[in-house]
Amino acid sequence: MKTGVNLRVKLISVHARMVRGVVAWVTPKRLKLYPAAMVISVLGSGLWLIISGLNSGVPFALTLGQDFKGYYTGGRFFVDGRISELYDFDAQKDFQASLAIPENRLLPFIHPPFSVVLWAPFALGSYLTGLLLWWACGLLALAVSLRLLRQELAPSSVLPTGRLLMLSFLFYPALAWFLFGQNTAFTLLIYTLTFVLLRRGRDLAAGATLGLLLYKPQLAIALGVMLAVKGRWWTLLGGAVSAGLWLAIGFALSPVAMQDYARISPGLLDLELSLADPGSKLWAVHTFYAFAVLLLDGIWPEGGDIPGIALTTGGLILVVAWWWRTAWRPGTRAWDLRVAATIALGLLISPYLFHYDLMLLLLPLAIVWSHYSAGTTDRPLDGGPLLAWTVLLYGAVFASNLISAAQLRLSEIVGLPRIAVQLSVPVIFGWAWLVSRLAQR
Repeated sequence: MKTGVNLRVKLISVHARMVRGVVAWVTPKRLKLYPAAMVISVLGSGLWLIISGLNSGVPFALTLGQDFKGYYTGGRFFVDGRISELYDFDAQKDFQASLAIPENRLLPFIHPPFSVVLWAPFALGSYLTGLLLWWACGLLALAVSLRLLRQELAPSSVLPTGRLLMLSFLFYPALAWFLFGQNTAFTLLIYTLTFVLLRRGRDLAAGATLGLLLYKPQLAIALGVMLAVKGRWWTLLGGAVSAGLWLAIGFALSPVAMQDYARISPGLLDLELSLADPGSKLWAVHTFYAFAVLLLDGIWPEGGDIPGIALTTGGLILVVAWWWRTAWRPGTRAWDLRVAATIALGLLISPYLFHYDLMLLLLPLAIVWSHYSAGTTDRPLDGGPLLAWTVLLYGAVFASNLISAAQLRLSEIVGLPRIAVQLSVPVIFGWAWLVSRLAQR
């Protein structure tokens, strides 16, 4: 018992020193330089990619947005009446080979069949036209999300939407979303709409909006648990109706495609990593499961999944604990902060989540900022633990991929088992835990 108490005291002491060290460094004058530092870092990374592209013979600019290939493929198969072949990866490979795209490796379409109705408008024309429209609609979705949050949380004390849009790209995952041509901005809009509708007490509409996430259902797990614990049955009904409509659309389009998707869906992460561009590796996944596998798979390949499942289960139990005896009072400070913590933790609970999907952290960050923007010291976020953990979060989502990849490569060079620590996972967890504790004050 005494040993446990001593260990807790030591951990608290280490945490306090860490917080003091980070906060002492984050002076108001230095804080003004951090956006510039991020810009310089991103430009440095871009320069390295440009040099790499010159060495490979393919200019970096010509590889921008290549993840859009998957969405274009799904939409085009629907437009061309080939939806029954949707999960024939040889057919996908042949189709993508016909596209005039540099570095044209297969990037498989692995989303549910009903989602093709979302991607079809971007596949009506050429690939380049579709990509430009995709980027434009993504930027519009991000702008709408920021506008909604600005109106809902702090309409009179925040920057204009246009400036917020530009500043959001200082958060590296937002830049990664754009560079890779992913769909994260649309997911962020669904998250934001759900949050705003819940905050306004429009439960049925919030559930119907959340149900739109059936194309990435893993991102609705934590919010679904939260709603179930609090007995928000109208919200859950709205989600069920919305999801049911999606499924009905899928079967109406192609029962064969729905059956094929049900067959491959249990192994989607392994499938994507095995078929996709070799640049897309497990070191780019930021979840409890990936954290455990990266750390243990090189040492214990037979049982590395077990700790990952245990951590994910523990995360779900923590969400239940946060909400079990908490009053449901939308719009209050406590409710806002708990929702922010739940969304952040929910990203780690998801079975798979790539680094560009960490852009979804913009929502919980915006929620927390709205309650601490004024501050009580000369530093933002009250100049204490919340500031320290937010600074760590800001840095971890930028560097964690590179650090994990370097650890794996170093392990190979020195002849040790391939292991790596995905730093973003404990940092995001620590930030979410701290926000949940602040909600109790």
